Amino acid sequence: MRPFIAVVADRKPQSSGAWVDVPTDGLPHSYVRAIEQAGGAAVLIPAVESHLDELDRLLDCVDGLFLAGGRDIDAELYGQRPHPANDPSLTVRDRLEIALTQRASERGIPVFGACRGMQVINVAFGGTLEQHLADRVDMQPHRDGVGEFTSHRVEIVAGSALATIAPHAELDIASHHHQGVDALGEGLIATAFADDGVIEAVETPTGFCVGVQWHPEEQLDHEGHALVLAFVDAARQHAERNQHGDRS
Repeated sequence: MRPFIAVVADRKPQSSGAWVDVPTDGLPHSYVRAIEQAGGAAVLIPAVESHLDELDRLLDCVDGLFLAGGRDIDAELYGQRPHPANDPSLTVRDRLEIALTQRASERGIPVFGACRGMQVINVAFGGTLEQHLADRVDMQPHRDGVGEFTSHRVEIVAGSALATIAPHAELDIASHHHQGVDALGEGLIATAFADDGVIEAVETPTGFCVGVQWHPEEQLDHEGHALVLAFVDAARQHAERNQHGDRS
């Protein structure tokens, strides 16, 4: 059985032929491909206000929640003023992903976050973000150029859930971000670090809620596939429990 994996779409202008800058709800196919290669089926959810009133109905239809990368989260949602370097926010997406993360965690539905997705998890658990790493550390390892992935080493904390699913204790990852975790969300554990001390992964002590500050969907030939596979397997197990009447 292929578990259904919810992914909230971003909204950006797209052009095709004579149609220019048409607002479009979507996301890079790399996320869909990663979920499919791991044995899941992606279900795209548009970021609209009405979904905020139907969280349980949405989650009833899926077995896991994948929080994809994208633009910066609205800083006001974690009590700060936006940094001048921040992207314009799609606040409805921010609010929907935060609310879905909170409700999915309460229900025991597996959650996995990539890059921005890890930051969503941290904010959903009451944490804050460092809005522009370049104000404090060398940005080159984390984002050398806009639109290009960089590679740097991360070290995974021994004994963590991430350590049990990552293929190695140290990984060379695909990175593209200028923000990071500041205050850690309540109940979250930091489980991977860059050489400069930037938090590169978080998780909850129970259940499957894992976020990584990189893009495993861009590394499906090695490290990335193992992480997405573990998440999809957790979603499948959740679906099988529900089939037997053990709905959370």
